[in-house]
Amino acid sequence: MENTRKQGKHEEKNMGEILSRAEIFFEQHQKAIYYTLIAIVAIVVLIFVSKKYYFEPKNEEVSAKLVWCEQNLARDSFALALNGDGINSGYAEIYSSYKFTKAKNEAAIGAAICAFNLGKFDEAIDYAKKANRKSFNFAPAMDGLIGDCYVEKGNIKEAIEYFDKAAAYKNEALSARFLKKAGDLYMFELKDSKKALEYYQTIKDKYFNSPEAGEIDKYIELASK
Repeated sequence: MENTRKQGKHEEKNMGEILSRAEIFFEQHQKAIYYTLIAIVAIVVLIFVSKKYYFEPKNEEVSAKLVWCEQNLARDSFALALNGDGINSGYAEIYSSYKFTKAKNEAAIGAAICAFNLGKFDEAIDYAKKANRKSFNFAPAMDGLIGDCYVEKGNIKEAIEYFDKAAAYKNEALSARFLKKAGDLYMFELKDSKKALEYYQTIKDKYFNSPEAGEIDKYIELASK
């Protein structure tokens, strides 16, 4: 019982010392603490105001510009969609001028597609690499586009690397396409039928509902010879 009382008094003493040290620390650093709190509040307010009065209007403004680009892209007017017409902004200008908006990613994707179709493969690769990789559909599409660019540049191994990346997303709509492209490069460019067969067989086994699976048997037969 006596030990319990002593222990209780000891704990009270320790608690008192801790509180005293805390009070002393607060008194010594009072100004710094207040300034820190003020800075935090200011940052929160700045973020709110920026979002409300800068980013939201900017997003609305650029949305109209993107519509013009998309219309030209749909008409295969790739040069106009990419570079604009002197009055309307193209994807390239939108990307550089609206970097802190949601439109930045869409502009990068559009610019990559346009540059590829214009034969500007290095530019297309650059934009495709800048595009956001969070989208389950756009991410493999952009990696696949980079692969297509490397094919056009004659860099077969780099092309296969990006087709592999694109296929790795296991996207039912896209993966088989990129597996087929990689398999064809092994088969017809690198003359490695054994490696090509692995890709073709994967399409048959895992993506049997894809368009590529419809005629994959003849490629499997060809690679098996």
